[in-house]
Amino acid sequence: MLQVQEGQCGLCAHFAEGHADSLVMRIRSSHEAKEDVIEDCGHPKHAPLQLKVTAISKCDGFEQANAQSARTPFQAQTR
Repeated sequence: MLQVQEGQCGLCAHFAEGHADSLVMRIRSSHEAKEDVIEDCGHPKHAPLQLKVTAISKCDGFEQANAQSARTPFQAQTR
């Protein structure tokens, strides 16, 4: 298990944006992720790149996610 720190993708609102599931919610609440977890980055600045990131990846577009919620596809599109 990897320790996910503030500023890393696993705790970012854009990690798995639009389809966050119980796995992403566990990462956000426990700050731990398996080494093989890879998800989409939904950051608008990176959308054309269609990035796949690990929970410990990071960039300057970090936005803290709420550990108890995830954006729905509708919310992700209207942001």
